[in-house]
Amino acid sequence: MIRTSLIGVSGFGNVHYSDLIQYREKGLLEISAATIINQDEEKEKCEKLRSLGCRIYTDYRQMLADFRGKIDICFIPTGIHLHKPMTVAALEADMNVFVEKPLAATIQDVFEMKKARKSSGKFAAVGYQTMYTPEVMRIKEVLCSGRLGKIKVVKCCALWPRAEAYYSRNNWAGKLKLKDTWVLDSPFNNALAHYLNLICFFAGNEIAKSAELKSIEAELYRANRIESANTACMRIITEDGKPLYLTLTHACEKNFGPDMTISCEKGEVRWDQEKSSISVSDGTREDIVNKNGNELRTCVMDSILKRVVDKNAFICDLDIAGTQTLAANGAHESSEIHQIDEKLIYVQMTKDGYTQTESKQHAVKGIEAIVMESYKKEKLFSELNVPWAVKGKVFPLENYTSFPSK
Repeated sequence: MIRTSLIGVSGFGNVHYSDLIQYREKGLLEISAATIINQDEEKEKCEKLRSLGCRIYTDYRQMLADFRGKIDICFIPTGIHLHKPMTVAALEADMNVFVEKPLAATIQDVFEMKKARKSSGKFAAVGYQTMYTPEVMRIKEVLCSGRLGKIKVVKCCALWPRAEAYYSRNNWAGKLKLKDTWVLDSPFNNALAHYLNLICFFAGNEIAKSAELKSIEAELYRANRIESANTACMRIITEDGKPLYLTLTHACEKNFGPDMTISCEKGEVRWDQEKSSISVSDGTREDIVNKNGNELRTCVMDSILKRVVDKNAFICDLDIAGTQTLAANGAHESSEIHQIDEKLIYVQMTKDGYTQTESKQHAVKGIEAIVMESYKKEKLFSELNVPWAVKGKVFPLENYTSFPSK
């Protein structure tokens, strides 16, 4: 029986908690220990876990010490700034790890996590849930087969409204730092980090690897009163010359995407949350219904549990996920965060897309059209002559080892 532990059950931790409970009821795993710092707020979950023989802790370090070598997978669905210390500690306690995305705030954190993984001999998987679906692997197999020829461009855009409630849901949302620790929360390093990770993965020349990144040029903006960005566009160039584009915002009214296009010499791949299509220039086409909802979580859990008994089973590992961290760090090196003029922002009450509570939504006038034009024309906002846009610098990513670089 696979033995598991869990650090955190609130926020997105509730998804991990529900996954584990469901798989425990199927008889596929045991939940041996859990760290819950807000037990008064999560009484029902604590009671449920105790009824299953799970020991509850307030300090994850004590839990790891007590269960050293006795846990197969430690689940870590915590804040970005906690991913590195908790992952390293779990690996050092002789446990495999499943940590939520993004992998870490900084590239130096990634290096420390890789070092701990190597020393422990354990695996560390990252919660980019789309990566565990059959449609993503099918697309990667076709791209690597050469059937579509060389990739000409990989691009993605998304409009995901997030209101004030989203930024007040915890003590690190929308922040660059929490005290002295980097967080670098942003759409491309949190809610939509999946798709920065995915475009880098699809551009990789090997099935289980992401692309090597050469440089990035980004433009970062904010419409809310936060430290970090909530709107961004970027152009990444891979070592072999592929351009990757990502354009996204939380400062919008309409919800769209993510929508992704991979243009190749001999065809095209389209991907969104509902469906995928692989079109070849010889007229053949493959359409796939994508996994969603509970099916998506099943793909994740099945893959992680399989890896415990099969070292060759695919996971989104630290090398793949570390590429996203590299790009996210590079985006901040390339561009300052520019406050959008309040005259260009309108505010309305809406139901926040994440917390599902009524809250004020800050939206930039015309942002939907700007994002879609950026996506279609493969240009950054400044290249579209958007009046408020500020051009970023081209920042090299080769041999990049520490954020910030200066």
